[in-house]
Amino acid sequence: MLSPLRSLGRKAIIDSGVKSGTSPAKAEVSEKGPVAKKSELWSAVGWSTLAFLGFGVQNFIIGYTNELPGEDFKRTIGFLWFGTGLCGLATYASNMQLGVFYTDAAARSATTSLSRSLLFDEASTPTKLSWFPKLVTLGGGVAAGCAQLFMKASFSEDPAAQGPLCSVVCADVILVSVLCHFVYDERLTLGQWLSVLLVFGGLVIMAGLFDPTSVEPGVQSGVSLMGIAYAILAMLCFGGSIFSARVVDSSGMAGVSASQARCLVLGAASTPLLLAAHWEGRSMPVSMPGLWLPLLCGLLQAGSVFAVSQALASGPYTSISIAIFGSNSLVVLGLAALISGQIPSISASIGMALTALGCVTVALTAEQPPAQ
Repeated sequence: MLSPLRSLGRKAIIDSGVKSGTSPAKAEVSEKGPVAKKSELWSAVGWSTLAFLGFGVQNFIIGYTNELPGEDFKRTIGFLWFGTGLCGLATYASNMQLGVFYTDAAARSATTSLSRSLLFDEASTPTKLSWFPKLVTLGGGVAAGCAQLFMKASFSEDPAAQGPLCSVVCADVILVSVLCHFVYDERLTLGQWLSVLLVFGGLVIMAGLFDPTSVEPGVQSGVSLMGIAYAILAMLCFGGSIFSARVVDSSGMAGVSASQARCLVLGAASTPLLLAAHWEGRSMPVSMPGLWLPLLCGLLQAGSVFAVSQALASGPYTSISIAIFGSNSLVVLGLAALISGQIPSISASIGMALTALGCVTVALTAEQPPAQ
């Protein structure tokens, strides 16, 4: 069985081959060949690195906004979602004739004069979408927004542990793999089960359960338990968002359609938050960075998701790509140390290392796609 991450990558490879005028059968050759082109590898690594940097900077900024004067939680999250919604609106404007929800077949028929029958099996390619994939797509967008909300709450609980807490959030790949193991019978390998144990062990160590009791009252040895709790909620929401993409994948919905729908629902959800936000500042005026940094986060979110899709479409390097951009907690840790001077405790650093290692190995130990 293909892992959920490899199955999404395989679909992206086939779609990219069709968009370039290559038949689906030929598009699969690069995935099954024993030696892939170096250009494909460098493309996958390049796009994955951009996603790695984009997600890392975005996650750091989410935590950094907690330190800004006149900070308001609703306003920051509202602007973040609004920035993501702007990207969805721009994508929709460029394909307005297709609407918000459309299939791969509809997108290809609108961009090529070739007969679809030469490229696709009409019997197996859906041309209309039911309400279920649309609802799951919108739910995935809401889940991604809630994940950002919980991530910000997590960072506010323990600013010095942004890197370790981000590694918890990035463990969503573990959650998706386990879900697909039971729901879709996409069996995990022994290495992936060991990765799950690594992540669990990292969480336990990160919480400071094995640290010696501090001699100073009120001094925290590990990461804040409330911070970990919010980070786990963010991980569950991000995992739900990714799992929704796995569900929608089989419906025939175009990837661009699903992405723009998720962005648009976040843009709509930003309205009540911005209306309820404090604009004067509770104790001091609102700073300009408090306005444009969340907007930048929204743009980074949309751009990083695009980079991920390009990385998965570059060739048979899904596991390598996920291992790269799934380690973005290292960027958060580095920026927090350089800009904010926040150094996590030893237990938090060890826990982060184990959690990040588990996220990397769960991708690299995935079962290889069967030859066809």
